[in-house]
Amino acid sequence: MLLFLGQSTETLILLIAALAIDAYAGGFVWPRSLSRLNPAHLLGRLARWFDDRLNRPERTPRSLRIRSWLALLALLILVLPVGIAVHGLAMTSGFGWALALWLMVAFVTLRRTYDLAENARRLLQGGTLAEARLSVDALTDRDIYRLDEHAVARVAVESLTERFVAWVAAPLLWAALFGLPGLLAQAAAHAGSRILRRGDQTLYGRAFTLADRLFQAPASWLAGLAFTIAAIAVPTARPLTALRILLRDGDKAKDQTEGRALAAMAGALDLSLGGPRQHAALTVPGAWIGSGRARLQPDDVRRALMLYAVSGVVLAGLLAATIVVSLRL
Repeated sequence: MLLFLGQSTETLILLIAALAIDAYAGGFVWPRSLSRLNPAHLLGRLARWFDDRLNRPERTPRSLRIRSWLALLALLILVLPVGIAVHGLAMTSGFGWALALWLMVAFVTLRRTYDLAENARRLLQGGTLAEARLSVDALTDRDIYRLDEHAVARVAVESLTERFVAWVAAPLLWAALFGLPGLLAQAAAHAGSRILRRGDQTLYGRAFTLADRLFQAPASWLAGLAFTIAAIAVPTARPLTALRILLRDGDKAKDQTEGRALAAMAGALDLSLGGPRQHAALTVPGAWIGSGRARLQPDDVRRALMLYAVSGVVLAGLLAATIVVSLRL
């Protein structure tokens, strides 16, 4: 038995399998009818349903804050029993393990971000700036029509980092610690924070934002350490600099939950990431992270893609090491 909730080593083996399956088949586009059955899509639709009914402009600020906590509580009440039930079923039948693996594959997303960033890199190298801008539209909420070629490359690199935290490190961490209940709780908080209809996150979005930061803060440390270790295997990457910048600049990011990972990526590739961001007509100030170049090139995206891929292998290796240690105890 391992960690909490009677966790077994089989749970960690399934997490490694889920990571491998997504790395291989995560870029496959499912038919629309089947994609609607994806648990991640269902959870997003459920969070949107609460948002449409509770997050309305005519509500008072106090009412919106209360409704935010009620919506988060309702989502957790709905998903936690599912995780506990599937966990219990997995303890007694092979079908339960198959169902658990299906849920893990749905919420551990490694390949899609890689494919989007790689497409942006190819278009930066051989396409037009207009095509490259459109290629990162799915990766960012910035005004893509104001991005130059260096900003497009920086969006690709930063999105790789941010999504590695939210869609890889965080699901793996909380599933490894608390099994499927931990995985679904993290996914519910992240889904709620992503579908907020209004930008004012201090009102209806407050509960989801705080919960998402709680889940992602330790995951950012995990991702930063994975980037640091992965830098050993990536040509021209600097593992010691990655560790130094992680410790020095990790708390500079406006979003503290991703700062450590962003700092490790910047240090490993000798770049400067973050900085001011353009959203429509509004420029959002931000601190620069790292001591290297801020004018990124397509080759920087290529190196970031290598670091991203190797970091996934590093996390799988950490899970495997945890299995070995638990079997020896």
